[in-house]
Amino acid sequence: MLLPSGTPPPPPVNRPDDDWMPFWDHVEFETAEFLFKGDQMSASKIDRLLNLWDLYRTIDSPPLGDVKWNCFQINTHSGERPDINVPSWMDNSYNVWFRDPWEVIRNMLANPMFTDEMDYHPYRKFSSSNDEHQWKDFMSGDWAWDQAVSFFSF
Repeated sequence: MLLPSGTPPPPPVNRPDDDWMPFWDHVEFETAEFLFKGDQMSASKIDRLLNLWDLYRTIDSPPLGDVKWNCFQINTHSGERPDINVPSWMDNSYNVWFRDPWEVIRNMLANPMFTDEMDYHPYRKFSSSNDEHQWKDFMSGDWAWDQAVSFFSF
């Protein structure tokens, strides 16, 4: 629609305060403003950043039965410290993010996709030609075997 010459544009449409069009939400708007206006990041770097975000989304996407992320903080050093020139790593603390491994494993075991793909007990396989131990995965290794044998030793 073209306006006749000299005609002022129509007044802007009143939108609610939580309308971030064309962005999905406030965070997306702030990110775009930071990338384009604040940092003036190039398009190729923005593409790389968006690809990284997709990678993280992919990493977080496997269905784990809604196992929630947990976090704890560690301090990297609690021992003796030099009197001068203290390395920065001695003062740092880090957030460690994880999912409860017991819940993750429980969900994996309950997943029908793994029914024929998982060994539930340790085993040993030897070649018929020279009686050499053959390894395929974790349950065919010595550690898994030794754990089961030592647990059930009488």
